Amino acid sequence: MPLDAWFTLVLVVASAALVVIRPAWRVARFAVTAVHEFGHLVTAVALGGRAARVRLRADTSGLTTWRTAQTGRIRSGVIALAGPALPPLVGAGCAWAFATDRAAGGVLALAVGVALMSLVVRNLWGLVVCAALAALCWWAWRDDALAAPVLMVVTATVLCLGGLRAVAEELAGRSTERGGGADTSDTRVAADALWLPPVVWGSTLLVWALACTGWATWRIALAP
Repeated sequence: MPLDAWFTLVLVVASAALVVIRPAWRVARFAVTAVHEFGHLVTAVALGGRAARVRLRADTSGLTTWRTAQTGRIRSGVIALAGPALPPLVGAGCAWAFATDRAAGGVLALAVGVALMSLVVRNLWGLVVCAALAALCWWAWRDDALAAPVLMVVTATVLCLGGLRAVAEELAGRSTERGGGADTSDTRVAADALWLPPVVWGSTLLVWALACTGWATWRIALAP
């Protein structure tokens, strides 16, 4: 069932507030982190590896480790960049599902992703996050006429803007860092593997997130 245009606008604004307001962001970021780690996971598997474990921590950070039959700098760099690149892409996909009246299919795709993630999560908090996301999918699936489109709009907004904020925060933090401690960020790993400095990869990810966010906004705004 198509949503009223004003109701959709309210949903987008409320969902954006989840990313902009700091206390709400600490909750919404769990979903962004889950998709981020899923990006590492599926890319590692697609490149011939096998995920060893995924951890989603209470501080909203995450860690994915994997084993590969073959090693290589390019392979490692691509896997590192796939994490921050996936949340905006999934958000754009949710916007497309909403705009083309395929919200139920979008909910099913999210549910499959959560199920696959839960198979490799190796800590209690990560399982709690997966259970919460599964509950949201179940709620939307039971009422696919209204809840499914609502979930698609909320998910698209949170993942696009959340992915954008996460990349921007890493870039801002890197520009003000003063050394100390090992840098294990995705852009640092990509820089070590793919020869260009972290700021280049961070800027590339920022442009990618902006493009996905713009496209998702356009699709939602023009939805019938």
